[in-house]
Amino acid sequence: MAMNSREKLLAAGIGVIGTLFVGNSVVSTIRSGFEKKKDLVQSLVKKKGDQELQMTAGKVASLKLNKVVAKSLPRNEELAIGDYQKWLLELSEEAQLAAPISQFTADTIEKDGSYHLYKFKVAGTGTIENATQLLYGFYSKDYLHRIVQFEFRPVPNAPEPDQLMISLNCEVLSLGIAKEKQEPPKNNSNRLAKSLDEYKQTILGRNLFAPTNQPPKLEIKKTVEAKVGLRLDHTVEAQEVDPNQRVSYELAGEIPKGLLIDRNSGKLTWTSNETGEYKVSVIATDNGIPKKFSEQALTIKVTPPAPAPPPPIQFDITSQAMVTGLIVGREGPEAWISSKTESKTYKLRKGDQLKIGGINGTVKAVGANYIELETEGRVWVVGLDETLADAYSRSKTD
Repeated sequence: MAMNSREKLLAAGIGVIGTLFVGNSVVSTIRSGFEKKKDLVQSLVKKKGDQELQMTAGKVASLKLNKVVAKSLPRNEELAIGDYQKWLLELSEEAQLAAPISQFTADTIEKDGSYHLYKFKVAGTGTIENATQLLYGFYSKDYLHRIVQFEFRPVPNAPEPDQLMISLNCEVLSLGIAKEKQEPPKNNSNRLAKSLDEYKQTILGRNLFAPTNQPPKLEIKKTVEAKVGLRLDHTVEAQEVDPNQRVSYELAGEIPKGLLIDRNSGKLTWTSNETGEYKVSVIATDNGIPKKFSEQALTIKVTPPAPAPPPPIQFDITSQAMVTGLIVGREGPEAWISSKTESKTYKLRKGDQLKIGGINGTVKAVGANYIELETEGRVWVVGLDETLADAYSRSKTD
């Protein structure tokens, strides 16, 4: 029986609805498959990322481990002890410790054998500066080590006031995965924030065992006189106010050639060949902690040499030589001059030579009460009972 138009429309609607239902079911199934595949892809990507992350972390850990292993002592126990003990001795020598010693004291072995822990000691005598340098060198070395105990104390009755007994106890690791034979670390550690000089400036300005050190008191003449060609000997002195300290001296500035100062006594020595004023600075430094100094300017004034002193006055025998007689003999007038000093009588006539004391001349004439003498081209007269010295002196004023 044929369907009418209404039935046809109804059947068509049912068909469309069925088709839509079936289509929707197919689409849902396809969509679900895509979602599952998408989730699987995301899961695989995440898994791959985690694996790559783990691999990267492993590489980083490996690099870090290699860096740590490089800081380890060799796995061989004999080499580990010998290498580190040798380095400790070199460190103490670089720090200039006196009579340094380096000792292996003990080792502790971890139960699972992952590392050895060795204990060492280094000791010697030095100053705060030496101790600072020792610590700086220890922390600069990139070993797997640490300081367990560090001690220093004054040396009893030491000739130097700043001498200390210094000792350092430390621990160092030898890892189980280190090489049997291994080179010491070459790179410096990053444990220190300042340079050695900066640490010294901070630490050495202190005296841990005594009051604050005072500079020596330098009290010297500001001007010293010297003569050309004559040796200058002048000593400067500084008073040290702190006990058991010594003062040393030095010169600064434009030091004239040949000018020296004794480091221990402060004695200045110099011979200048030229006149002038020479300015230098004298520095007196103590040996306290820290060292302190005083400085003062000194002028050395070099002048010409003093004139030669007059010859010493000698006894003039002419003061004891007197005209005691004037006579006329067969050969003419004659003068007698008596020299008490020589216990001698000179009998002289005209033309005779007279040499007595400082007088060396010729008799020019013999009168009734006088005698004329010529010395050095000058004629002068000596009267009866008059000394030669008085007459000669009188003749200079006539």
